[in-house]
Amino acid sequence: MPAAFDVAAGIINPVTGRWMTKSWRFDNFAAEAERFYREIEKELSIEIYHPIPEARFCLNAEDAKRAQRRIRNPRYANVLGGFTPKGEAHPAIQDEYGSFHIVGAAYVDLPKLVNALRAAFNSHGHLQDELFEHSKLSKQTNGWLYQDVVYRRVIFCEGAALTKNPWFGQLPLAPAKGETLLCRCKNLELPMQLIHHRKWILPYANGRFRIGATYDESDLSEDPTDTAAGELLSGFDAATTEPHQPEVVKHLAGIRPGTQDAHPFLGQHPQQLGLFIMNGLGSKGTSLAPTLSRELLEHIFEGIPLHKEADIARLSCD
Repeated sequence: MPAAFDVAAGIINPVTGRWMTKSWRFDNFAAEAERFYREIEKELSIEIYHPIPEARFCLNAEDAKRAQRRIRNPRYANVLGGFTPKGEAHPAIQDEYGSFHIVGAAYVDLPKLVNALRAAFNSHGHLQDELFEHSKLSKQTNGWLYQDVVYRRVIFCEGAALTKNPWFGQLPLAPAKGETLLCRCKNLELPMQLIHHRKWILPYANGRFRIGATYDESDLSEDPTDTAAGELLSGFDAATTEPHQPEVVKHLAGIRPGTQDAHPFLGQHPQQLGLFIMNGLGSKGTSLAPTLSRELLEHIFEGIPLHKEADIARLSCD
C-alpha cells in the first residue's frame, strides 16, 4: 500500500493522539529519505515520491492551544506551519477547533517502488524471488552456506516474521497490525491534502482516497477485519461534515514491526559473525530505511559505529 511519509508522526503519537517532541533523529531521516527517493525516481524513470500539503485538525480546545504554543517554538519551525482558526478549513471537513499545517509531508507509492526494484534487480540477475528457509543456512569456516553458495554476510530484513528467525528471534519485537481502506465516494470533493482528524485521509488525483489506520497488538494475522473497517469508516464519518456512503475499493492489512523500546534493530549477531539484522522500523519504515540501510552498510564495510540507540548490542539475542 502507499505509505504516508508523514512528518506529523514525529510530533504527535498517531495511536494515543498525545503531543510529543520530534521523534528520534527525525530531521536527518526526512532529508535523506527525500533525496533517496528522488534518486530512485531518476534512475528508474518512475514517480513514487509525492509531496502533499497536510493539515492536522484539533479535536478540542486544549489541542488548539497546544498547537499554537508549539508553532511558536523555534525547534518546530521546519515542520509546523501556521494555524487556521476554526471554521476556515475546507467545507467538507469537520472543523470545530481549528487546524495547523505540517510542512514537508509526502507519501511514497510503495507498490510501484517495489515492482520497479524487482524488475531492475531481475534484469541484472541480482534477485532470487523465493521463500527463504532458515534451516538450509549453515555456518562454514569461510561464511554461510545456502543452496551451494557461500556468503560472507547475510542481512535479515524480515519485518514481523523476525519471530521465526533462529538467530535473532529473541529480540523484543512489538508487532502491531494496521489496516487501511481505499475508497471512492460520489459527490464528495476532498481537498488535495493529507487530512489528520481522528483518522487520516489521503486523497489521490483520481478521485479515490485512503483512510487509515488502525492499531491492534492483539490480532497479528494479516487478514483484513470487519471490525477495523467499521472503525475506519466511523473515523471518516467523524471527520466529514456531511453523511456519505464511501465505496470500499480495497481493504488492506499488514503488520508493523515495532520494538519495545521504539528503536530499530541494526547490527551483527554477537556470537554468529557474518549474520546481520535490519528490522524494527515500525510504522516509519519509509522515512527511516534510507538512512539506516546506509548506516548499516557503512558499519559493515567501513567499520563506522552504529548509533547506540539502534545497535542491537543494547539487547540480547540469546
